[in-house]
Amino acid sequence: MVNADRVKRKLPSFLVGNCNNRKNKKGWNVFMRSRYRLEQFKKRNSEKFNTLTNKVMADLTELEKAVSNGS
Repeated sequence: MVNADRVKRKLPSFLVGNCNNRKNKKGWNVFMRSRYRLEQFKKRNSEKFNTLTNKVMADLTELEKAVSNGS
């Protein structure tokens, strides 16, 4: 089951690769910038943000179903 709150919280890390290490300052800065931009997008275009988030969750749900049926 896909958790919507968790997907919204992890969305910036989905968009940015190699941001999991704080020692990698460049990756961390890209992650924080991406997180800020997503928050601004959410404020300014909340309807569009929700639509895109719902599409991502639908795709993740479909992927989860495909993985569970393949086992």
